[in-house]
Amino acid sequence: HPPHPHSLAAMAPNTSSLSIGVCAAVGVGSAAVLLLWLRRRWSSSSELPDTSVPEALHGLARAPLQSRRAACARALTAIMNGEVQVLEELLDESEGKHPEFGGLLPDGRGVLSVVLDDLAGSHTAPIDAEAFADLLLTCTGFDAAWDKTDEWNELTLRAVEYLRDAVKADVKLARAEQDGSTESLRAKASVLRRRLAGERAAAIEGGLSEDPENTPGMLSMNTRVQCPVCMTMKPDLLRCPRCRNVGYCSPEHLREDAERHGCWCFAEN
Repeated sequence: HPPHPHSLAAMAPNTSSLSIGVCAAVGVGSAAVLLLWLRRRWSSSSELPDTSVPEALHGLARAPLQSRRAACARALTAIMNGEVQVLEELLDESEGKHPEFGGLLPDGRGVLSVVLDDLAGSHTAPIDAEAFADLLLTCTGFDAAWDKTDEWNELTLRAVEYLRDAVKADVKLARAEQDGSTESLRAKASVLRRRLAGERAAAIEGGLSEDPENTPGMLSMNTRVQCPVCMTMKPDLLRCPRCRNVGYCSPEHLREDAERHGCWCFAEN
């Protein structure tokens, strides 16, 4: 599978001149840490700040604005393909396995249930509906180059089973296939229904939508276990009291990150 798009290797080309100078002075290991620390945390192609996987999962279920939920979907889709840990975390969140970080909504829905409702909603903006469909297509994207025992493929089959059996997704996908606002959305809903029916290799002609300019960047750390300001990892991080999905090494760093994190932190209601 392809490497993580936001790994150090993927980020280095944008900072090559800095990398050469720092590597010569302090060595590759220190330079890698410095490059990560210096990485811009506000996406140059988006009006929204960078998010993290925990924040995007939290916002995907809880953001009050559908457009913000769609932004979370785009950010996750942009990095998910082949990323086993990200897909596993999305499925765990959908099944309510992490109540300490929010768990299921009061109405019993998980992340993927909210995504389905948004996809099939009659008032969903076409560009947002495409974002929700693309996320579901990525979650169920079986890689035919590998067999079903491949870790990624095992998770895509788990996603298919969950969508088909736990949340009865076919009903809502059938509605999107019939009443979707664009031909592209209707085609994507059709492919998803075929996958739920057992056609693992079903694919969308032309692939997923191109990332629009308002796709947030993704921070390259797990903010549940690592301070997003300085990357410190320790067991007693100071957590955001509202969502608990971001931990900080100090009150100062919590305050420093408040503007960025505030875009991805939402109350339960």
